[in-house]
Amino acid sequence: MPNIMEKFSKGLLNLKNEFMYQLDIFGQLPSFTVLNRNKYTSQLGFVMSLLIGTLSIYYLINEVQQMLSKSKPSIYSSEIQVIETDSFYLNNENFTLAITIADRFSEPVIGINRYFNISVSQCDRVRIRDQSTGNITVQLNCNEMPLEPCNMSHFTTDLQIEYFKTIRFGAVQCINREYQQKNPPVLKGLFNALEYKYLYIQFTACLNSSTYQGCAPQEEIEEVLQAGRYNVYKSDYISQLDQPGKPYKQIITNDFSGFSYSTSKTIVQSYRIVQTITDQGMILEDENVEQNIQQTEWREISDFYNHQYLVLHVIKLDFKQTNNFRTYIKLQTILGKLGGILQIFMMVVTIIFKPVIDNMMKLELANSLYRFQDSSEKQNQRSTQLQINQSEREFSPPNSLKKIEGQNSQKNEKLNKSMFETFLIIFGLQKEKHQQFLKARKKIIKNLDIVTILKRLQEIDMLKRILFSKEQMEIIKNLPKPLIDQKQFITQNLIENDIEQDKANQINLSPLQSQQSRLNYFPKMNTVLQKQQIDTQLQLYLDHCNDSQKLKVKLQNSLLKSPSSPLSNSQIKCDDIDEPVAQKPKK
Repeated sequence: MPNIMEKFSKGLLNLKNEFMYQLDIFGQLPSFTVLNRNKYTSQLGFVMSLLIGTLSIYYLINEVQQMLSKSKPSIYSSEIQVIETDSFYLNNENFTLAITIADRFSEPVIGINRYFNISVSQCDRVRIRDQSTGNITVQLNCNEMPLEPCNMSHFTTDLQIEYFKTIRFGAVQCINREYQQKNPPVLKGLFNALEYKYLYIQFTACLNSSTYQGCAPQEEIEEVLQAGRYNVYKSDYISQLDQPGKPYKQIITNDFSGFSYSTSKTIVQSYRIVQTITDQGMILEDENVEQNIQQTEWREISDFYNHQYLVLHVIKLDFKQTNNFRTYIKLQTILGKLGGILQIFMMVVTIIFKPVIDNMMKLELANSLYRFQDSSEKQNQRSTQLQINQSEREFSPPNSLKKIEGQNSQKNEKLNKSMFETFLIIFGLQKEKHQQFLKARKKIIKNLDIVTILKRLQEIDMLKRILFSKEQMEIIKNLPKPLIDQKQFITQNLIENDIEQDKANQINLSPLQSQQSRLNYFPKMNTVLQKQQIDTQLQLYLDHCNDSQKLKVKLQNSLLKSPSSPLSNSQIKCDDIDEPVAQKPKK
């Protein structure tokens, strides 16, 4: 039972660790460095980055300016069929209605209630369903609105004042202003809706009755109304969805229809409700809903005179409704588009310039890893080489002769000396240096291959097995980590200063004197870096390490089992083992 609980707890722990491993999106992968930096930088890459950044900033400023000015909205439009609608009130501010009668020469006919009559009625048609029987009862109620001659007091908006300031009044009829303010006309629903509201306008010849006897003689009425025009000044709206602010603009139009005393004409005028939803938010949604009506139909039907009316004008709603959705670009959308633009720019630049920058990096690595020599200098160096070799053989011991000969051509000359020459080498305009670069690049690519790296590691393992015994391998596995303290930094700085001073002193020396100074330096190095036996070095290392006594005794016991060798005067301490020092980037 305890084993089961232990396995269960271990499984939960592994599950938790795996969950944290998969969930951590900020996990960092180890990466190599290039010349002591995380990435290789070049002047060409800097210039292209600056160009891409400038274009991106220009695009960002342009998009933000459009967002603030609201100049280019995204518009979506759709239509739906409607039967039941909300009431749309026709106030004096959002709707204009004025009626006038003119003769065939467009001259106004003055003679209302003498030659003709005009009436405007608000009709309400209601369908009532009987819950018990299911029968439908229709009730129609029309209320006539009082009319009066129009004057400028009927027009209060700037649009109305501007339009009617050139119109001759006297024959133009308007709805009574006070009545319209208290009982504005209403449009609602369609003919088959439960509630249907519309305007009913009649233009009839004057007819005497028992209550009114002010009409002109019939012959005079027929002569005046023999031919003419029925004019209606009415409001309409045009869409301006691309303009900031309101998505529509109100206009006033004059529609007319000819009439004669021998015909009866029916005019059906339909208005469509246009609903516009505007999202004005820059980051979050801020919707504003506005409605207006637009004329979609003006249909005329003529028939023989029916002695009821000359013109019957019906104003109603259309069976369609237009829904517009208008939204402006948001800040997060701009940033998203900017990211896409950056990806496109970077993809284009990468396709064109990445091979060039990659070759520039390979060339910089080649300058750090290999030595290059110009063909023009080979002939001059051969004569100097013979003289230097002869002098080195006279002063150097036999054991170090081979090492000194390897120093004869240690002049590490860079393959390129300027950025212009770099491009000449990469593009093959300097053929000899280009061939040297290709050879060096091939070696670098081969050494960076994962198969080559794994082979090198296998070779190191094989060398360890050949050189070390089993006990020595155990000691190496348990060696303490290198110690880093302030003394190492001071020592390293002193060494670097000495090296720089030696280089400065050797500038004024001839090649022969320079080689002679290196020749005198080799015996000193040999006295310090004499080869010691492996067991002795491990013993001395353990003696000077600040490690635990238990581990030290364990390693010494393993060391006693290994073959011993004579001790040397040189000692290696823990503090003397430094990490490999990376080269500084070439400038």
